[in-house]
Amino acid sequence: MKKRKQSAPSVASEAIYAQKGYYALTKNDWKPRFFSFLIDVCVMIAPIMIWNIIMMAVLGSIVSVSGMVIINIAIGILLILSILCANFYIYKQTGGQSLGMRIFGYKVITSNGNDCSNAALLRREVIGFAIPFLVLMYFLNIFGVVLYWAINGILVLTTKQQRTLPDMLFHTCVVGVAKQKRVRSVKPQPQYRSRIDLHLHSDFSANGEYNVEELFQLAAKNNMQTISITDLDCAKSNHLAKRMSALYNVEYIPGIEINCEYQGIRLRVLGYFIDYTNELFATIENESLVNEKRASIARVQKFEKLIGRHIDIDRLLQNNRFQRLPGELIAKHVLTRSEFSDCELLQPYLQYDHMEEAARKLAKDYFSYGKPCYVQVKYPLLEDVLEVIKMSGGVSVLAYPGRLYMSEPQLLDELVKLGIQGLEVFYSKHTQEEMKALMKYAMTHKLYITGGSGFFHEQGSARIGMTQCPKDGERIIQDFIEAYQ
Repeated sequence: MKKRKQSAPSVASEAIYAQKGYYALTKNDWKPRFFSFLIDVCVMIAPIMIWNIIMMAVLGSIVSVSGMVIINIAIGILLILSILCANFYIYKQTGGQSLGMRIFGYKVITSNGNDCSNAALLRREVIGFAIPFLVLMYFLNIFGVVLYWAINGILVLTTKQQRTLPDMLFHTCVVGVAKQKRVRSVKPQPQYRSRIDLHLHSDFSANGEYNVEELFQLAAKNNMQTISITDLDCAKSNHLAKRMSALYNVEYIPGIEINCEYQGIRLRVLGYFIDYTNELFATIENESLVNEKRASIARVQKFEKLIGRHIDIDRLLQNNRFQRLPGELIAKHVLTRSEFSDCELLQPYLQYDHMEEAARKLAKDYFSYGKPCYVQVKYPLLEDVLEVIKMSGGVSVLAYPGRLYMSEPQLLDELVKLGIQGLEVFYSKHTQEEMKALMKYAMTHKLYITGGSGFFHEQGSARIGMTQCPKDGERIIQDFIEAYQ
């Protein structure tokens, strides 16, 4: 059977559309698209309706005929302003939808699938539709306008992505906006809070909110039995944590979480029961800071080239304890400083009501994997990290391996052969399917089973003790702890 030939946009474009809740239009959409266009024309020439009402008032002797000259001039000016500005104003307020498009579920976006800036929408509407309307009406009367509309209609029916002349000129296109399914709200059920959490972060981690003592206060408040603070590439919290353990009557397991790389894949390994005084951990921390700073500078430089503006790296790194500039931090910087307010690339993000949401979107669009400003941080090799943990007397556990195992199960076999001794089966963001598969794998290969929330701060989705480990499952983690005590 022959495969059905793909129509434009390409499969890649369709994937981008689906990701953003759009869909490509087909020839079957001509009728609602036509009615959408008619509504927009009505918006453009709305002042004519006022003129009709006034004429009725004149015929009814409510308004004097002598005043019609002034009224005609006023209506004419209002009509020109309406043709030039009315639809663009609606586009600006709705983020790319005219009144007709909003009614029928369409939107104007760029040809590569991104939201249009206000400047692009202005050019498309004024230069592409309003000015031709006025010029053709003046020189050729209504026949010229209808001919121009007819040409655009033919292009919509015959071209890929159903683009009009203005769309081709300004690299835009019209897409459908998928309707959101209404889901009945369900009252959330309270989740079991495990008394063992072996994956917490203090303020020794870049995004950690609480200091070590505050974490123990939080643990004691929630009746925790055992915790481990596993800061990223840093073992410093363990010194203070050992003292806090006795003070707050919460058992403590020395830990660390280390970024590493295996065959180009970024992994994180949890080290438990480590000798945190070993100088190798200080070396890992120092190298991590250097590598993060290099990557941060490269990240900023790439974005500078993209927007054509200088970004003060020294200002960003000033008082930055970890010398780390993630995409979201760079995004917040440029979106909140006046010198970047006229950058065309930033315009769609400046329309957001909430800066946090805008920064997340900008970071995702430009700094995430595969995007223009993505920079790969240099990480130590997995083999070296496993060796360091082993030399310090610790146990190596692969952090939140759910997604990795479900996508590349054979890779986990390789990691176990290299020296991974356990899996973080229970984790706040694992699915039930992932935890079930990991549990089976760990039992089959006689690996240690641990659980942790990955808690950084109260703004995140993870909470201390929310590891998804059921009460009956705590015994398995307790067996691991007792084996090394």
